[in-house]
Amino acid sequence: MTDRLTLPARTPPPEPPPFPLIGVIAPLILAVGLYAVLGTPTVLLIAVFSPVLAVAAVLDARRQLRRRIRRDGARVDAELAALERELVLRRSAAVAQAHRDAPSPASLAADPDRWAGRPPSGALVLGTADVPCAPLVTGAATTERERSVLASGAVLPAAPLLVPAATTVAAAGPRVLVEAFGRAVAVARLRGSGGTEGATALERTDGSGADLVVELAADATARVVHASGPAAGCAVGVFVPALLTADAHRGAVERGGPLPITALLEDPASGGLAARFLLGPDGPFDVDLVADGPHAVVGGTTGSGKSALLTAWMLALAAAHPPERVTMLLVDCKGGAAFDPLAALPHVVGVVTDLDQEEAERAVVSLGAELRRRERALRTAATADLAAAGLPRLVVVVDEYRALVDRAPALAVLFADLAARGRSLGVHLVLCTQRPAGSVREEVLANCALRISLRVHDAADSRAIVGTDAAAHLARDTVGAAVVVTDRLLRTRVASVSAPTTLEAVRAVAARHLGSAVRAPWLPPLPALLLPSALPPAPAPLVALGLADLPEEQRQPVFAWDPVRQPRLLVAGDPRTGRTTALAAAAAGVGAAPIAADPVALWEHLRDDAAPLVVDDLDHLLDRLPEPHRSAAVERLTERLRNPAAAPTVLATRGPSAWSGLPLRGLPGLVDETVLLGLPLDDHLALGGDRRHRSDRPVAGRAWCAGHRVQLVRADARAPLDRPPAAPMPAGPVLLISSVPLERGARLASAGWTVLPAGPLPEDAGPRTALVGSPATWQGEWRTLQAAAAHAAVLVDRCGAADVRTLLGVAALLPPTGQDEVVLVPREGRPERVALP
Repeated sequence: MTDRLTLPARTPPPEPPPFPLIGVIAPLILAVGLYAVLGTPTVLLIAVFSPVLAVAAVLDARRQLRRRIRRDGARVDAELAALERELVLRRSAAVAQAHRDAPSPASLAADPDRWAGRPPSGALVLGTADVPCAPLVTGAATTERERSVLASGAVLPAAPLLVPAATTVAAAGPRVLVEAFGRAVAVARLRGSGGTEGATALERTDGSGADLVVELAADATARVVHASGPAAGCAVGVFVPALLTADAHRGAVERGGPLPITALLEDPASGGLAARFLLGPDGPFDVDLVADGPHAVVGGTTGSGKSALLTAWMLALAAAHPPERVTMLLVDCKGGAAFDPLAALPHVVGVVTDLDQEEAERAVVSLGAELRRRERALRTAATADLAAAGLPRLVVVVDEYRALVDRAPALAVLFADLAARGRSLGVHLVLCTQRPAGSVREEVLANCALRISLRVHDAADSRAIVGTDAAAHLARDTVGAAVVVTDRLLRTRVASVSAPTTLEAVRAVAARHLGSAVRAPWLPPLPALLLPSALPPAPAPLVALGLADLPEEQRQPVFAWDPVRQPRLLVAGDPRTGRTTALAAAAAGVGAAPIAADPVALWEHLRDDAAPLVVDDLDHLLDRLPEPHRSAAVERLTERLRNPAAAPTVLATRGPSAWSGLPLRGLPGLVDETVLLGLPLDDHLALGGDRRHRSDRPVAGRAWCAGHRVQLVRADARAPLDRPPAAPMPAGPVLLISSVPLERGARLASAGWTVLPAGPLPEDAGPRTALVGSPATWQGEWRTLQAAAAHAAVLVDRCGAADVRTLLGVAALLPPTGQDEVVLVPREGRPERVALP
């Protein structure tokens, strides 16, 4: 065994930032001093704003702290998930090695040469249990999940239960099970002690004086009720006992008591797809889907044991045939977990529970693709022999078939096709329903020669399945009683299954076929969470954005965007649908940072067609731009999208319903590819989506593109692209035309400038002199403004286009500015943003 695993370490959270008390008091003192010197009440606003800025800084720091804590939690969760997967592999390997070191009595009885001539093992194998082991995982657990991982790492599930060979064993319980357990102990003792004592029965069956007393239950489980002497350390409690049966079958049937499925699996069935899970008047017998089928219908009312029959059948089928010969696809339309224990069988290629409309459509396409694949394989091999073509038989089991076809009527047509062509293509159907009449098409029933009916309510239902009234007269208190029609009609009972016996049988079958790999005809749904580490890279210049689902080709390839051939990409979706993280993956692919929350940054970067442009929340950014900047930005964006020489452009936005007031209606026609995430139905349709492809419960990252379902990768959000830095403030003197002259004047005064009202420029004006006024004030000083503009820089702040045109004669649209920026309007050249001091 390799080194032990270690729980991921959690980074201790840093202390929350303190409140900057001195940072609040200092501006207060400054404001009072300025007021005392200048006598301007406006400077007292600094005293008001400073606490607000301090509180904002504290809140922002704490927000960053919370983000760090969330990122650390996500890292720990990912590492813990990887540790859990590795722990499963290590536990499975340890259990498999334990079974090789201590084979079960059933294995010893089936193959005496396996232990003959070897030295005694010194131990008895009494069955399987969850056995304590040396801890496989170390570390300090702080959550319930981590404590569960530590507990799992200290136990080997379904490992051999061993006691010293000198232990005397007694058992109590149903006679059939006691005799079966006795045979198992006898065979185990031959291996454990190397002698022949006790080779035919238990040493004691009265319970007195034995070192180990075991009580057997009717469901083929057992518990230790007394342990002393050599077995004093045996404290496992409940376990699955080893059972060996041979001559007890007939007696079990005659007494009418249930026989666990594990007892029948010891005697392998024979035939094409034979399985031994039924008990007739003369003992167990085989049901063969090839010889008796090719398809089967199973009927029975609620509570009659249909799910148990299907479980026992598939267990017996897997025990008798390797995965290379038969595979199984299990569909449970009741929404339960009846098939979950069978998922660990190497034969099972899929367990599908309670198909919704979307998955039902995938089922139609996937199974149709599997039929075409099998036809091609047989045609290529020029043979009708499935084995020669390398094709295992596929058994499709449907529990509650009527619920399936009611939910997805297209599947009824597919199953009719499967029933007609299944025999030649190696596909067999087992359709289970309460009332086949009316739910299973006649063309399907005509190909289902194998009929099994458990108890039904009335004679008509019985006749519809098995042709007689016999199934309507089965005892109501006998679960598993059935009528079977192959080449004759038989009254039978289904071998009993329980959670412990099912798991024991599944583990035994899985242990025999370790390393077997089968091809799944039905791909699982796309993952709900796709991390970058799970996504194969795409060849340059392609950018991997996720996985595509192609059930018609039975593939789930990488979903890639080609920024060379399709440079204009639109990602549409409501908030929290995975839009931003998908955009991050696209941005990383073209080496760009997204523009996320700054409309000024959008305006500035729209000027450069040679650089990649990635914009998140396009509609929100445009909405924050004032008119006429908004229309001008849309016009610039349109020109870029129409320019074939422009660098790649990736836009993320909500649907058209969020574009009211925005001139974006023509946007979908300007892009090369559209990725549709979760949207309202009208928006989904307006962007070219299909009504069938929209879900009322969208999964984050689940999208449609080019007619295919895709799962987008959840990439780490990239730092947003900043706007280009503003130019420094001119040295002065300056003329400032502002809609908020008092606020701007106070700002300049606090920075040490000499602030004067709008008017003539003094002859002795220094380099840090500012004449500040509103547009209306400067209109009254228009001639003075024109004369002063020849000797001073002109700054414009939050003024309308009409004011700029009237005062300065400038018709060009000035760039939008941020909170602490104004626009410098030079006598020649392009206006530019300037940062206030």
